[in-house]
Amino acid sequence: MTDVTFDGLVTSLEEVQENPARFAARLERAKRSPGFAECICQSASGGKPLRLVVRRYGALFHLARWPEEGTHHNSKTCSFFAEATESGASAGDEQDAIRSTPAGLNARLDVSLTVRTVGTVKADGTAKAAGRSTSRRTAPLLGFLQRVWQDAGLNQWSGGLQRNWGTCSSQILAVLGEGKINGKPIQDVVHVMRRYEESEQATIKAEFDSFLNRIRTTPTASDRGVVIAEVKSIDPSKYGFILRLRQTFETFYASKQLVESAARSFRHAWPMIGKAEARIVAVLVIERTKDDNLRAIDLALQLCNRSFIPCDSSYEVDMANRLVEERRRFLKPIRRDDADKMLPDFRLLDTTPPTAIEVYGMESNDAYRARKTEKQALYARSKEPCVEWVPPSPLGSVMLPPAT
Repeated sequence: MTDVTFDGLVTSLEEVQENPARFAARLERAKRSPGFAECICQSASGGKPLRLVVRRYGALFHLARWPEEGTHHNSKTCSFFAEATESGASAGDEQDAIRSTPAGLNARLDVSLTVRTVGTVKADGTAKAAGRSTSRRTAPLLGFLQRVWQDAGLNQWSGGLQRNWGTCSSQILAVLGEGKINGKPIQDVVHVMRRYEESEQATIKAEFDSFLNRIRTTPTASDRGVVIAEVKSIDPSKYGFILRLRQTFETFYASKQLVESAARSFRHAWPMIGKAEARIVAVLVIERTKDDNLRAIDLALQLCNRSFIPCDSSYEVDMANRLVEERRRFLKPIRRDDADKMLPDFRLLDTTPPTAIEVYGMESNDAYRARKTEKQALYARSKEPCVEWVPPSPLGSVMLPPAT
């Protein structure tokens, strides 16, 4: 558990993330003076408090690690800890699709957020200088969601009991900050749904309505928006499909073509929609129809276990749920390109040395078996401990090393 202090108050980070409205006034004062909150994860060992960025999102405030200070936090217990390679706020290559900045993420997605139907169409986020256009790369929606998940530390588990959507949304907003997407302020074009609470229902609806009012379609242009939330269901309707989210009663229409494409592209996540053992997180690009309905024109789905650890298969969901139930400290490496194929499915961080966990579930596939053999040889050469689970053998038969 991570404890934080601001405006003369000491409380747990989890309490702030799950109940942001309760702490809004105190965090606003801390943002004005002294200009930061503090993490006291090192206080038990005599360490000094570490500064935290206080970021505003609408009427609420969220805490993020201070640039370049991720490595100073407690690596075993603190949510703000980050390895040296990911703790800084370096802008990186100017042509990267997603760059970290002190203000938040700066991303360029491969979908337009403004479409003009009259006159010259220019993709938003494309700048021109001296008659020469930039060639900045673009990110797919899933790549954007995975980057956000990793930067927010949501692919790590520190041994707690559970994590809900309130914690996730707070950490996502802290990462997005006051950055930009396709050249537009993130807070204007991205809405991260808050955890639904009966007592906050009116406020949550008002916040979402304010965002949706910016999504307009006129005879000359269509202004779109991006929503990040949990999927509740995707059901057939008379004119296609209706997509429902867990955190709102608002519904979104989707075409048959979009739904069929999503079912193919996210084949591990799709059959787990509505299953109690899993969570499905979606990033949606939405627009208004001519009849003023909300329509999803693109989407990406990320499969997670019950505690929102990202997973690549239903078997990984089972393993991640077991690791959480046994309060193990572990990491889910996120694969974002072909060079990451040799990463383990999970890595236990509470053993010395860390232990890789491999979930082998495609034994009938020749290419998969070849990569499995290659990975086993890699572990043998590096002498890295590795635990294997080969379904359909029972998960309970897998012996995990004790935590040290």
